[in-house]
Amino acid sequence: MRRSARWLNRFAWLTCLATLLLICSGGMVTSKNVGLAVPDWPTTFGYNMFLFPVSKWVGGVLFEHTHRLMGSLVGFLTIVLAIWLWLGESRQWLRRLGAIAVAGVIVQGILGGLRVTMLK
Repeated sequence: MRRSARWLNRFAWLTCLATLLLICSGGMVTSKNVGLAVPDWPTTFGYNMFLFPVSKWVGGVLFEHTHRLMGSLVGFLTIVLAIWLWLGESRQWLRRLGAIAVAGVIVQGILGGLRVTMLK
């Protein structure tokens, strides 16, 4: 296996692991019934999601906000993976799969955001 292909493989596994952690985080949000602990989206209590003060991460907000940040991380990793596949992979089906993954992550993020905005 080429050196660059080895790194691509590792990055794909990292993205899978981050996605698994996101799913577990979502399970915590659901099992703790804190899905609407943060009542706005895409902001967090009016703050930029990435600048929300850690001192305010208490109770259900901790679980919900962590899930949002994990979702952002998975989205970022998926975009990087898709670009890497598009630029460095010769197999067309694999390149398309990367693009489909990005589309899926975007749709899932929008659905999560709509749930917050429509149920508040």
